[in-house]
Amino acid sequence: MTDFLNDELKLQQKTKPRNVFLAFLLSLILPGLGQVYIGQFKKGILFFALYLLNPLLFGISRGATHFYGFVILFLIELIIRVYIIADAITNAKKQKFYIPKIYNAWYYQLSVAILMVIMLWVYDTKSILGIQSFHIPTPSNQPTIQIGDRLIADMQAYKNSRPNYGDIVVFKKENDQIYTFRIVGLPNDTLSIVDNIVTINGKRSKSSFIRQTMSDEFQVSEFVEEFPTGQKHTIYKSKQPFYSTKSTINDIVVPANNYYVLGDNRDNAADSRYDGFVDKNEILGRVVYSYWGKTKDRINIDFRNK
Repeated sequence: MTDFLNDELKLQQKTKPRNVFLAFLLSLILPGLGQVYIGQFKKGILFFALYLLNPLLFGISRGATHFYGFVILFLIELIIRVYIIADAITNAKKQKFYIPKIYNAWYYQLSVAILMVIMLWVYDTKSILGIQSFHIPTPSNQPTIQIGDRLIADMQAYKNSRPNYGDIVVFKKENDQIYTFRIVGLPNDTLSIVDNIVTINGKRSKSSFIRQTMSDEFQVSEFVEEFPTGQKHTIYKSKQPFYSTKSTINDIVVPANNYYVLGDNRDNAADSRYDGFVDKNEILGRVVYSYWGKTKDRINIDFRNK
């Protein structure tokens, strides 16, 4: 009887119940690490791999380049994270008589955590998904893009194709500043701008007046501009242009491998009229849709049709 009690005491001394809060915290920080902590090493690695697999599948399918694909990606990611955390908490509660294994040593778990962090660092989700989010702080592209809009750009849009008239592109100049403007001129085009309306290779764009309105506390006229190639978009022209010399420019020849861009808010945009042509190597991607803004009507706007 005494031997039995001694064995029982020794067993209790070896037992170290899993801390539920710690299991929750580790799972919250790194998916699967909570499972490693509670002794379910293989499950933890499997959950971590599952967490990495989701964006990979969406990257291959290019699903996140569409708004609803982006929403589904977010929901799946959320469900996976919640499930992993809930699983760690539930199983930690069951480990009241847990005897630590070799991989429960703090240095072992720290090594696993470091490896996970390295994998997440190498596993660049933005590059895998092929998209990037941008926040708009200026009125340069009103009315198409509003201040406060949060946009998704397809960073692989021009991997197998070239920018075209009307595309709203994201590009980076030498000062590392990110810009978003609309392409109005392709390489070797001859452009003219007359009263802020573009003429491409001798063919003037059509313009139709819509209304008088306000932009950034300035009175503007809203027009629909239609390029000779058929792309339509809405623009603003100020009643009193900031620089009247920029609203009419004749015979701009776009160099090879360069593009000419304008803001839709024609009198309030630091575009190619001020900063020059955009080299093809400076173009990062194409704006495809919005997922947030100051008002709910700014959600899910497809800028490929704007």
